[in-house]
Amino acid sequence: MFLVYRLFQPLLILVLYVFVVFVSIESVSAKTKNIKVSISYKPKVHEQLNVKKFKLNHPIKISKREIVNHLVSLRYKGLSMGNKEMGVFFPDEIKKLVPILVKAFAGVDSRKVIHIELKGKTGTTVGDAFSFKNYLSWRFESIHGETFFQKNNARGWSIFAWKLMPQKGQLYYKSSENKRIHKNWLVTKLHLPVSKIKDRAINELSDIFEGGDLNNKMNQELERKLRNLKHLYDQGLIEEEEYKVQQKKLFEKLF
Repeated sequence: MFLVYRLFQPLLILVLYVFVVFVSIESVSAKTKNIKVSISYKPKVHEQLNVKKFKLNHPIKISKREIVNHLVSLRYKGLSMGNKEMGVFFPDEIKKLVPILVKAFAGVDSRKVIHIELKGKTGTTVGDAFSFKNYLSWRFESIHGETFFQKNNARGWSIFAWKLMPQKGQLYYKSSENKRIHKNWLVTKLHLPVSKIKDRAINELSDIFEGGDLNNKMNQELERKLRNLKHLYDQGLIEEEEYKVQQKKLFEKLF
């Protein structure tokens, strides 16, 4: 009996190893599939956006690594006692978001902002992103299913549930009219400095940077067509309706 065990021990270990690896792969795949991302473009004159005065410089070309750096840098903290600082997005959510946001920034025009809705395991995160000058703005309505502005039923007034935590290269947005600080809205440098903590996180997400040269060339060609299309529209050579139709076609190809 002992001899049989010795003979089959390596085989049993191999089977167990394959099983564990297979389950791990299935688990990661299931996590990604359970994350639903919806990206849309909203006019900057939308009454709830409050960005009419910003001169947006869309579309912009931003790399996957830069998007990862931004998403990893977005931190928040609940205002209840005992809450700890956390990332706005989990690593598996970042993996899902990065390629979509790279294409979204390449496709959005200067009159609109990018609206993000991500449904994850802890709830829905909703926010807007847009670029002006050498900055990106990230503003959130809810994070992990918890809205920023909530009504306190016990005391009968509204309260803030959480606040974003500015990192190096980030500041709260301050309204020019009343100097009010918006703690759900960060203005960040387009090219953020990379700290050691962020660098480790970026290394963990390095697999999303890998992509074939063919895919990169295809995306660059589609981005070039989007820029050319916008140029034709800005010069008045095509009507707005035709511009939107052709932009939609190209944007669908990017996804």
